[in-house]
Amino acid sequence: MLAILVVLLPCVAAAGDFSPGEFNLYFSRGQSPMNFHGHSSFRTIHFELAGRSALARRWLKANAGVSISYSDIRQARSWFGYRYGDPNDSVRAESSFVFVRRHWQRAYAELGTGPMWSNRRVPAATSRFNMDSQAGFGALLFAQSRTPLHLGYRFSHISNGGLTGRNPGLNVHSIVIGTRVFALGR
Repeated sequence: MLAILVVLLPCVAAAGDFSPGEFNLYFSRGQSPMNFHGHSSFRTIHFELAGRSALARRWLKANAGVSISYSDIRQARSWFGYRYGDPNDSVRAESSFVFVRRHWQRAYAELGTGPMWSNRRVPAATSRFNMDSQAGFGALLFAQSRTPLHLGYRFSHISNGGLTGRNPGLNVHSIVIGTRVFALGR
């Protein structure tokens, strides 16, 4: 995890002199709608380094950051979903993404993207390597405290971008809850 963070942080820094401000921890639970290929559910823990970026601040009036996530995915074992009685498969996935987040007094909106790797193909019979693009919004509770509570919704689109013959993608709707673990440089 630390190695991935060390690799991604210079990318964020190159995009406009990133200065870390806080380390956040989030938990999310989500699922994709049932389709021909089955249904997927995600339980995820997110480790996030958020801070200020001059480029994001100038163009979007937003902060930036980098996140590393570990997911436990339950999905149909085969490409044909549950059509032939196949059981669910348990898949482990790691993803990282660079994001921008706009804060208002008690609310936020975010947008980010990055690579995802899994120990099995997601969805089945597609690819172990995908891109995970995310957009979300939420509320800040106890915004002035040392550990404000973030409660929100996140939409994720997971797709291999046509790297393999099959590219159905997954749309995952998640509820996210998290908090700032500690502030940096204050």
